[in-house]
Amino acid sequence: MSQNISKYVALDDFTLLEYEFNKDGVDTMDLSSLGGTVALTNLGTKLFFNNNSGYSLGDTNNVLSFNSTPLNAQRTSWYVNYDDDTTYYTFFNSWDASIGVHTAAYPVDTLRLHLVSGYNYDDIEGFRISIRAKDASNNLVDLSNFTYIKQPQALASADVVKFDTNALHLGNKFYDKYVEFKIPSIQNLGGDNITYIGQSLNIAQLSDVYIDYSPITVINNWQYVTSINTTLQLPVTSVGDNFNCLISESTSGDFIEFYATWVDQIIGSYIGDIESGRIRLYNSNNPNDSYQDFVDVYGTGARKWVLIHEISVYENLPSLTGGTSLLTQKYSFTQEDNFSNPNYFRPVLRTADIDATFSINYVCRLMNRMDGTQIIRKASFASTNPKKYGRYMTRINLDNIIPYKVFNRLEAEATNVVQGSNLEKVKYVKVYYDTTGVLIDELNNVFPQGTGPLFLKNNDSVYKFKFERSNSTTGERTNVDLSGAFQYSLHFTLDDNTIIDVGCTFSNNMNTTIGELEFKLMSDQINKLLSQVGNQYQINIKNPDGTSYTFYQGQYFSYNNLNTVLTNFSSITNISDLNSQITSLQIQLKSLQDQNATLQSK
Repeated sequence: MSQNISKYVALDDFTLLEYEFNKDGVDTMDLSSLGGTVALTNLGTKLFFNNNSGYSLGDTNNVLSFNSTPLNAQRTSWYVNYDDDTTYYTFFNSWDASIGVHTAAYPVDTLRLHLVSGYNYDDIEGFRISIRAKDASNNLVDLSNFTYIKQPQALASADVVKFDTNALHLGNKFYDKYVEFKIPSIQNLGGDNITYIGQSLNIAQLSDVYIDYSPITVINNWQYVTSINTTLQLPVTSVGDNFNCLISESTSGDFIEFYATWVDQIIGSYIGDIESGRIRLYNSNNPNDSYQDFVDVYGTGARKWVLIHEISVYENLPSLTGGTSLLTQKYSFTQEDNFSNPNYFRPVLRTADIDATFSINYVCRLMNRMDGTQIIRKASFASTNPKKYGRYMTRINLDNIIPYKVFNRLEAEATNVVQGSNLEKVKYVKVYYDTTGVLIDELNNVFPQGTGPLFLKNNDSVYKFKFERSNSTTGERTNVDLSGAFQYSLHFTLDDNTIIDVGCTFSNNMNTTIGELEFKLMSDQINKLLSQVGNQYQINIKNPDGTSYTFYQGQYFSYNNLNTVLTNFSSITNISDLNSQITSLQIQLKSLQDQNATLQSK
């Protein structure tokens, strides 16, 4: 993302100035090939320009033939060079053309004068705009006196007057073309005592940019007089420079995310400091001058500062002549809350199947609704994968997929109908399974744990658990209802801490309403389990919210050791029956004590 910052100023009803400050140092000017020159005029002022070698058209446009020089100290009378260097140099006392030899790449600021759609300077001859900065001696230095008077070079070159494929919309006006030129970066020149151009211009550190704009109404022999001037002063750094914006492809989904930033972070809580005035975006005027009018329109609880987001999607079609860019989506909205969250957007490309690339232009405005003050930032995103955002989501081709048999559902009595003979023969496949009983008391506690051993056979086998609840008073057993939006699994933890987790079969042989759970284990799983030192297993229940807990825990053994294991578990079973009897007798004893107390009270 570029760190450059553009500031916009309306110079008149038809012209909008965009000054792009070079903050990342990427855009540079090769002074060695463009012939950078610093001239001292007869009035004692310095002027920087590039020589006319190839007119530097398309590079900086800040060439000698596009510059004017003042003829008086008041800077009201001017002379503009038109391919007549001999006459032009008579206005210079001296000049230094060697800075290009000593300085190659140097950062540049870019200036664009945007013209209202349909305006072509039909009523005037052109304009002059001077870009100046103060040197260490507090004198103003001209970095350009750029002049456009419909010169043949300018009219014949698309490098000077450019048509904007993305028309700029600002202040209820559309600007569809602009004039562009570049100057050495004033922020980089400030305090530069190292490079030759820095030493020659001697610009003061953090000097403001001084701008003077005048329309040219009449010109005779390349001389003209200006009477209407628009002057302004832009700081090279300000608090508002912390505001920027970002747009990129999300790393958490197939969509685009975009948001405003402050000091390279999502603007979030900073917007509260701007709203309260702790972050001051005004230099001199009272930020609450129009507060009463604002309250009358928006109410007392409304925000003064809001964000306006504008999104434009361009699809780029390839062709032999360089391709065509089509605007296929455009929308904007005002954000008044949730400033800590990014905004999501998924473009839908109409011609994704033939697009070469696509791009998204993003304009973000921090606007004060009281007086219309705006800080505008622009960002963009481009992709060479347009098919990802077509009208249809990418589908997986299943034509060549080989289906696999799934064993997690097993029918108890499956019918096999054999065709091809006069008489239909029905073949029944019998499924054998072992049932393990588990007993639960009135408080839903398994009593006791582990009394239902699981006996594993060597081959693929089906294992069924039957859960019942015992009533200690009556001695009756009832089924435990295990139905509902739950999932059950048979869980084993091996000696190396790896897990075998098997879900229920949900076959016709299983009914959770009456407490039945059925699981199928494959032969390779059984062989691995029987080779372990530990022999614990669990039945886990998984809730719809993702949580889970152990419902029952027991031990498993080889079916070959059935008799030995049952003998060992008989004592536990007897203890279980004895405990049940003790509980029943305790309940009967308490009932008799209550009856006795009742009789004594009477």
